[in-house]
Amino acid sequence: AAPQIRALCSESFRNRFKEWISWANSNIVGEKPSDMQEVKAEEEPRPAEKPAGRSESVRNRIAEWISWAKSDIVGEKPCDMEVAKAEEDLLQLQISVDPPEYAVLEHVGYSVEKWPHVVPVLAKRLQLTADEQDELLLASMRHSGQGYFQTPISEPGRIGLRITSYRTSQVDGEIHLVYGHLRLTGSVAVQEKPHTIRCRGRTFTVLPEASPYSSTDGTDMCGVTVTLPHGATVVDTSDPDFAEICSQVIVLHGWNADLVSCRNAKRNTWPAYLTANSVAAGSCRFEDLGFMRPVGDSPLPTSFKFTGTSTSVRLLIELTSAGQLVWPTTKLSLQLTHFGELFARKHWAKQLGVSALTSDIGGFEEEKKQEKQNPVSGS
Repeated sequence: AAPQIRALCSESFRNRFKEWISWANSNIVGEKPSDMQEVKAEEEPRPAEKPAGRSESVRNRIAEWISWAKSDIVGEKPCDMEVAKAEEDLLQLQISVDPPEYAVLEHVGYSVEKWPHVVPVLAKRLQLTADEQDELLLASMRHSGQGYFQTPISEPGRIGLRITSYRTSQVDGEIHLVYGHLRLTGSVAVQEKPHTIRCRGRTFTVLPEASPYSSTDGTDMCGVTVTLPHGATVVDTSDPDFAEICSQVIVLHGWNADLVSCRNAKRNTWPAYLTANSVAAGSCRFEDLGFMRPVGDSPLPTSFKFTGTSTSVRLLIELTSAGQLVWPTTKLSLQLTHFGELFARKHWAKQLGVSALTSDIGGFEEEKKQEKQNPVSGS
């Protein structure tokens, strides 16, 4: 069909058509901001061309499947009150949600042969993980498929959620993909953590928790098991800043203890250093503290048991950003996930152009249930 069309078009018509395409591209793009990286057109895979001989019934079936797939992804549109209530619950947890960075409900179709080259481009666009990309690649081996990916986002002072829901159908040598995608982030209110010391823009404290300004030697740690808060790490002696951490955080502060223990990852030992409550503050008293040990065999332990009965020692740890301190706690994780799913469906439903989704393709849905496979088939 393509050669026949070219034969019918005059040279002047083709030139005018090329000029219009050039103008349309420039008009859509406008002026490119100086800090925006240029996207190369050749990196975008080209959708498969529809065969000229494709029957009207097959085209209608594909269009019907696309309509079903979009409706199936959106589901029942949540009401505004339901979304507002979920957002209010987040605000009570001191999370302020931003407008979505990227939210789409789209259909694309490509030839089966080009699918392995298409998926990496789609994965980059949708920020899919390697496992999620591998799952999408399987569409070339399936008559139909579906997937739902949800990944938390944790950045300094910010948290969020990335949601991707998709349906695939293979017909006439093409793979059709309908997907809904949402990237949602929010700012976290800065939380002042008590009993901390700042050094080189980093935050340090001890476990069990104690005031850095206490000049007494407590024994409240004896027989106690402590667990690192989310986002926290044990201070490592191989840290490039350890000398300054020692002089500013250990030597100048008592921490209500004789000693603070750190980690030597290279030797897999737990050295302990004298605090300001001792004469030789900053000196290494034990190369490997025997009465404070990690629980379990993990190379990155998160729990520690103090087995001593009288030695005053605490574990020196570093706290990370505010966002990492609160994410993902169980309550926050559930609230953010709940809001993200509601918000995504509301946004996708808006793009679908519905106020309340009711099926106008009930027969197709019933057939879908009966087949338990992709309803689209070539003819």
